[in-house]
Amino acid sequence: MNAAAQAPLKQREETTMSQTKAKTKPKKTQKKPLRMAQRWGKRVPAMAGRMVPLVILIAVMGLMFTALQAIEMYWLRAAISAAVSVVMGIVLYSEGLNSGVLDVNASHTYIQAQTDGRSLTEADDAACYHPLKALCAAIMVFALPLALSVYLALNAQEYTYVLQSLPKWLTQTYSVRGDVMAPLAAYDQTAGMAIVDWVRLFVRLFILVFINLFEDPQKMTASIDRLSPLMVSLLPMCYMVGYLLSPRQAEKIRKLNRRAKKVAVRRAERRKVAPELLGAQNQVHYGHKKEEKARKKKELI
Repeated sequence: MNAAAQAPLKQREETTMSQTKAKTKPKKTQKKPLRMAQRWGKRVPAMAGRMVPLVILIAVMGLMFTALQAIEMYWLRAAISAAVSVVMGIVLYSEGLNSGVLDVNASHTYIQAQTDGRSLTEADDAACYHPLKALCAAIMVFALPLALSVYLALNAQEYTYVLQSLPKWLTQTYSVRGDVMAPLAAYDQTAGMAIVDWVRLFVRLFILVFINLFEDPQKMTASIDRLSPLMVSLLPMCYMVGYLLSPRQAEKIRKLNRRAKKVAVRRAERRKVAPELLGAQNQVHYGHKKEEKARKKKELI
């Protein structure tokens, strides 16, 4: 009878223990979704304006490194060009990352202001995070060169040698003989700049950092023109990737700040405890005095 009576009691105790354990287990806090901006159009021109100096820097770096074509070793020229291209991509990536982190922080401050009951403006809403902000800013900067690069790729032609003018000694010597000058007249014909040439000149400013990746850029003009849309699109893609990865980077920064605050609080608590142990006259606490006496006895022994 005693064993039969004790069995339900044990079951009850086990159920109560499991319930208390379930209550004491800390609940995992679910991450709140990041607030997206509603009216973000006003912030796009500012983001595009910060990107324009970087694009100018890329064009200047491309013009500077065109001198690498004087290097006969193709692998060295291509390696330097690849390194410069990667650096320029990282510059645009970091710009997108920094802009995204600022927008993510603005989203958090907006939510905090809502919970505190503070008044918010449209500028506060526009400063919040939204991927379309970065997309529209990239389109504002790279829409024209990307469209022209597509036109250039559709009208790409193989390289042909341009005939130059005849030297003066030849024209002066054989100028009287028609049978010689008539066939050579084709060499004196020059063609002006066509629309495709002007478009190529403009597009090359954005892709000059990639030109030295080709073994012979002068003869591979058609290949460069066909690949120009891909090369132009790589720059805004780096910016977009940086902006899209900014929430993760902002979370890492917040965790580091929280850890730094915890370390600062612990140090401050230790500094507060130290005077209490030492006393008002900077004397050692009585507990520490006993330890010092014991240590001195051991040294004497």
